[in-house]
Amino acid sequence: MDPITSYRDLTEGIKALSGMSPQMLHLHAGMAIYIISQFLLGSRRASWVALLIVLEIELFNETMNYLFYGSWRWADTLSDIATTLFWPTMCVVVGKYRRWRWARQHALLKAMMVREPNAPANA
Repeated sequence: MDPITSYRDLTEGIKALSGMSPQMLHLHAGMAIYIISQFLLGSRRASWVALLIVLEIELFNETMNYLFYGSWRWADTLSDIATTLFWPTMCVVVGKYRRWRWARQHALLKAMMVREPNAPANA
């Protein structure tokens, strides 16, 4: 059996065993790949590298679908990519925003803590 058909059989087997819709599987697969990637990379939350790994694996999946079917099914392909990347992208966006907000608040607090010129050193 060729690798393309084997890959398709594997994905169809996962779909049958899970009992989930393809869209739900893409949601879960995207988050699982993202979390596993972060764990293996030892990265913090909001990892662009982990998000790129999710994208690469999803593009591989869609390429294998293309090779199996012989043409792009654009509506399905774009929907699968968007569904797979949605929650990992939200995790990165929220994590980056929270870090930016924390750094901004930290800088403001630090600026407010400037001592008055006549204040005692231990105050």
